[in-house]
Amino acid sequence: MRIEETTRMIITNLIQNKFKVLLTSLGIIIGTVTIILVIAIGRGGEKQIADQFSFMSAETVYVNVKYSPNMNAIESVPRLNLEHLELIKEENPYLKSIYLRTNFFQEVTISGKKEALPMVAVTENYSDISSLWLEYGGDFSEADFEEGKRAVVIGYTLAEKYFGTAENALGNAMTIKGYRYEVIGVLEKKSEALQGVNPDNSIFVPFFTAESEELLEDSGFPQAVGLATNVEVVGKAMKRLKSTLDYVLEDASMYSVENAGSRIEAATESARTMNMVLISMAVIVFVVGGIGIMNVLFVSVKERTREIGILKALGTSKKDILLLFLLESVGIGVLGGLCGVIISLAALPLMRYSDIPVTAGLDGQLAALLFAISTAAIFGFYPAYKASQLKPIEALNYE
Repeated sequence: MRIEETTRMIITNLIQNKFKVLLTSLGIIIGTVTIILVIAIGRGGEKQIADQFSFMSAETVYVNVKYSPNMNAIESVPRLNLEHLELIKEENPYLKSIYLRTNFFQEVTISGKKEALPMVAVTENYSDISSLWLEYGGDFSEADFEEGKRAVVIGYTLAEKYFGTAENALGNAMTIKGYRYEVIGVLEKKSEALQGVNPDNSIFVPFFTAESEELLEDSGFPQAVGLATNVEVVGKAMKRLKSTLDYVLEDASMYSVENAGSRIEAATESARTMNMVLISMAVIVFVVGGIGIMNVLFVSVKERTREIGILKALGTSKKDILLLFLLESVGIGVLGGLCGVIISLAALPLMRYSDIPVTAGLDGQLAALLFAISTAAIFGFYPAYKASQLKPIEALNYE
């Protein structure tokens, strides 16, 4: 049988049974859309993680309290302070710089409004280590840190919200615990969280000021953030940090030391795991769609048994019969895959209105289409094979 005849028979049969074909391809359509959306969501998640950590240097190291449900009385856990920071600096030649920061909320009166806003108490070099650059104004001076000056640096979004524009915030003031704090600087817009801190919506204050004015909460623990001299000595810097903590703190076991690389890797691995779970769900949808195709082809073979007998009587080979039904199955897969791609083109823009990050790509659509065709071919092979094995006499006598 010539390929033109085979193609004509396939197209004719698909058109004659268009409603059955459409219903059969629903599983493939849903599976294709799911695969495309899953790949887009997975890539969007990875891109979001990359954006969140883009400001971080591979040389960054962190010292954090190990929070756990079984933690004993929180008051007994030793807290890092400025003296500890000085000792760490003196004893660690592998650290270029290190700073302390504590996150807390405080009631603030700003532009006539009283709200509980996120604040961050920081020591010197916080902006260099965490890549927090100033858009307007200036940063804290050495005297501000040492003398506990009532000055603040605020996030870009917070400045726009309360002062109209970020630039207008400079020189204005806010009241915290009855004292006036002057806005001396506005940070560049980051649009991403900084390890539990959203710089765009936070108020930064010198650490000594926060301590002396009793702004800090009793439940808050300072976090140390350091920068190694280079990537090669990050491990040595962490080891020396742990050693210093062991003797400056009563119980250093309550603290963990980790680097930025491990955090990025853990976050990326988590996104990949979620991506694999979603892809597994999409594969299940495809399998269900493939089983649907197999069932419909079995019914089609039954209905066209006499037709198969006539084709065999006219000299059509087993190979041509198998190819006829297999290409028919592939045609359903192609149709379902293309419909799924078209639907996904409409669905992806709608996803951007949700909080779910998506990054679409042509390769994701091609992968989904290939998966749809492969599923149709795999599940359509056995019914096509059964059709090719029918005996001409039995097929012609089938009622």
